[in-house]
Parts: sequence; C-alpha cells; structure tokens
Amino acid sequence: MIDECRDAGNRISTLTTSGDRIMVGSTVIAFLATVAVGGGKRYLLMWLPLGVAVVIVYGLYLNNMTRTLIGYKIGLEREIERRVGIPLIAWQSRINVRAGSSHHVKSVFVKCGAVYAASAGLALNQAIDTLSLGAWGRERAWLHVALTSASIVICTVVIGYCLWIQEGMREAATRRVTDMFGGDRQPGGS
Repeated sequence: MIDECRDAGNRISTLTTSGDRIMVGSTVIAFLATVAVGGGKRYLLMWLPLGVAVVIVYGLYLNNMTRTLIGYKIGLEREIERRVGIPLIAWQSRINVRAGSSHHVKSVFVKCGAVYAASAGLALNQAIDTLSLGAWGRERAWLHVALTSASIVICTVVIGYCLWIQEGMREAATRRVTDMFGGDRQPGGS
C-alpha cells in the first residue's frame, strides 16, 4: 500500500508537470492567430474559439486526473495511517496532496474564461465582417455566422461539462478508497 501511495504521488507529479503541453498549444494558437491577422487572412480567426477550447479542455482533463489521484492518495494515506497507527510523514511522497491554493486554480479558470470569451468575440466579429460588401466569404456570410455561433455554443457546453464533472472528484476518490477497505473495519474482517 505504501508503494501504491508513492506511485500515486509520482503520477500526480507527472500530471502537474505535463501542463507544459498547454503552453505549447497556447503558443501555437497565438502564433497562428498572429499569422492570420498579419497575413490578411482574418477570416481564420473564426476557428480561434475551437483551438482555445481544445487547450482549455485538455487543461481541465489534466486537472481532473490530478484531483482524482490526489483523492486516491489521501484515501491510501488514511488507510495506511489507520493500519499502522502513526502519521504517514515518514512515507510521504514528493507531493503534498493538501498543498495548492484553490484561489490559484480559480484564478486560472477565470483567466481561461477571459481568453475564451475574447476569442469568441473575435470569431463572431470576424464572422459578422463577412457580411460586408467585398469581404471574404460574403456569398456564404450567414453560414459563417451560424457555424461560428454554433461552434462557440458547443465549445462552451463542452467546457462547462468538463468543469461540472470536476466537482467533488477528489472527495469521491477518497471515499472509494475508504469503501474499498471498509470491510476491514467490520468485526471478524482481516
């Protein structure tokens, strides 16, 4: 069980450091948006909310997996402490599962929300610009507006769902570990 607890700590560490991929994705999106605007192809900005949403959903996935592993690790630590009878400080892995500010996580969510809202605004603005005389895509302008609006709504729903499923993940994983070993607490259990 101690090895499993250490392994969970190592997996948490790996997940928290894999956030570098989010930075790469953000950099690629920013580069492509810059090239689109600088190259006179502003119509490509209609795809911006989709790219930002993919990066946000990946970040939420990493956060969800981390929270689940943290809950699992807490449950294992409690069970080890219950069986051994002393605090688990001697067996602590590199990760302090109680560390981390919820204010920090919420501020990241707010920043991601602001970036997503800005990208949605830019995309809608560009889609509406196709209605102008002589604009790229004028012959299908309403289709561009409708598809851009639909993609923003769909991406918002997906992001909202990903946020919703994160509620209580850590506590649920902790309860699962407690339930898994719950039979040991009954009289006659081994």
